[in-house]
Formats: sequence, structure tokens, C-alpha cells
Amino acid sequence: MLDREIAKEIRKANGDGGREAKLKLLRQVKAANKDLSSTNVRDRFDEIMKKHGRVPVAICVGVTAVMRKDRLNRWIVDWGREVLALWTNRPHDISAALIEDNLHPSRIEEYAGGFVRATTE
Repeated sequence: MLDREIAKEIRKANGDGGREAKLKLLRQVKAANKDLSSTNVRDRFDEIMKKHGRVPVAICVGVTAVMRKDRLNRWIVDWGREVLALWTNRPHDISAALIEDNLHPSRIEEYAGGFVRATTE
């Protein structure tokens, strides 16, 4: 279960549900995804989080966990589903948030695991 703080941040990032709010958050997610989609993401994850914020990074990690669920442990996939459920003002195609780091899918559990655990109650 997501902790209240990250849940509140994601709800707030959805804005008023309008087109402008949707596009603003999508731009932030795409920018975070661009930085996360590199082979050195393990070394730069904390830096990327500081640069882009918790919400865009959480969305990217959540989408990646859900889309690669067959290769990951259940705890991170469940966390990802909760993030996606809170991202109400999202596009139909969420693949823009999929992290393409060219690493084995389970590596996300290593570099994002601390963040996931820190935002879980």
C-alpha cells in the first residue's frame, strides 16, 4: 500500500483533470523517463529523483513494473498498480513512461527498490 504522502503528491499532480494538467504531468513524466532510460540508471537514480521529483519517477517505475510484471516480484508490481490507479489524468497509451534501460527487467527492483519501500506503508 502506498504511503499517504506519495499518494497525496500523485493526486495533486493530476491537477484539475483538464487537458493542460494532463499535458504538464505527461511532459514531466517523459523528461524523467528520458533520464531513467539509460544503462547507468543504477548509479544516477537518486540524482534523477532529485531532478524530476518523486511523482514523475514513481509513475515511470510504476508503469515499468506493471508492463514487465511477468519478470518481477509481486511487491513491486502491486506498488506499480497502486501508482497507476492514482494517476487518473493519464493518456490511453502509458508506454511513454516505460523505462527502457537495456538492463534485465529485475534490475529495477535493485535501483528503485529503496524508493518503493520508502513509499510503502
